[in-house]
Amino acid sequence: MALFRGVRNREPLNSLCEYLLKTEGGYTIDETIAAYSKFVAALYEVRSDADLSGAIWDCLVSDMNPFLRHRIDSVVSPGDTTEMSTLITLTAERELDLLTEIGNHTSTEFKEQIFYDGYLPDFRSSHIDMKKRYMRMIDNIERDGYGIFAKYIMFCVKEGQVVPVKHPDPIKTDDLYCYEIPRKKVIDNTAAFIAGKPAADVLLYGDAGTGKSSTVKAVSRMFAGAGVRLVEVPKQEIRNISSVIERLSQVPMKFIIFLDDISFEADDPMIGIFKSVLEGAASGGRKNIVIYATSNRRHIVKESFADRQNEVHLTDTIAEQTSLSERFGLRILFDKPNKKDYLEIVKKLASSRGITMPEEELEAEAEKFALRGGGRTARLARQFIDSLCC
Repeated sequence: MALFRGVRNREPLNSLCEYLLKTEGGYTIDETIAAYSKFVAALYEVRSDADLSGAIWDCLVSDMNPFLRHRIDSVVSPGDTTEMSTLITLTAERELDLLTEIGNHTSTEFKEQIFYDGYLPDFRSSHIDMKKRYMRMIDNIERDGYGIFAKYIMFCVKEGQVVPVKHPDPIKTDDLYCYEIPRKKVIDNTAAFIAGKPAADVLLYGDAGTGKSSTVKAVSRMFAGAGVRLVEVPKQEIRNISSVIERLSQVPMKFIIFLDDISFEADDPMIGIFKSVLEGAASGGRKNIVIYATSNRRHIVKESFADRQNEVHLTDTIAEQTSLSERFGLRILFDKPNKKDYLEIVKKLASSRGITMPEEELEAEAEKFALRGGGRTARLARQFIDSLCC
């Protein structure tokens, strides 16, 4: 292996090669059995379905190699890369065929080489055509991604690193009721972003529990098949946001950087960092990235009466506090639903869950729940229906 040597050195191929060496002679039957068992154990560790072909594909899709790197560079920086050698392409095709051949083997074939009639563990193969699938991935890399971006659709930033969210919120746009107009604005902006048209950074603001965060997550999931990935950045990670954007700008996909429920004190040093990132949109510094943020505050920066006591600089103070939110090209209000909308959400959620309570009783209980919860919100409507399902 030359181009895909990284796959060769990962499990389960690493243990498989060790086992194959033991079948060449000079080793005892116990040593050969131990090597085979180690290989199958490594396969079980990485694939719960015991699929050798699938395990090799998993290694392949996450392997950063010269062949893949050139394809990424040609998409990210067209015109700046040299033409790939035909020899490298042929090498890639031959090695992919080899990986296909290896992955097509079954445990029966391997065990026959050991000449042992006792128990030996089994595994299976799904017979993946590595060359066909890999070349298809290369051709559609902007949509299907590679590595963790092919396997997962939502991520978060931890200590400056982008890590996958293995069990993301399953919310979909079909699960959201009311708020059609503000939700459509987010959908339309995201669609424009995918199409390469001008798209704005978005601030979703308003009362707590009105579905701002759910809207962002649901819309990102809606466009995942078009190559959109959501990367959530906690407030404490804003200091690393520039380096995260730099890395994501080298990935030929579309990214929504998501800051949930943010607000800043007037003297917070993170404000300056965040402002510079938002200004990057105007300069074209992040063509494949938009920022979606949610906040309970329209102006994000907290105000106090003390800020307004100094009449001499009052205008400057207000301008400074509002300047951050004004850097978002699109600001969308999510306010608390009125009684009619609240009950409409309750009834639609009840219908989707198969709850058959009489309508009058359902509405009365929903109102009581809202009263105890402090007001009508989409979140309380969902919590009320969850309580009925318990």
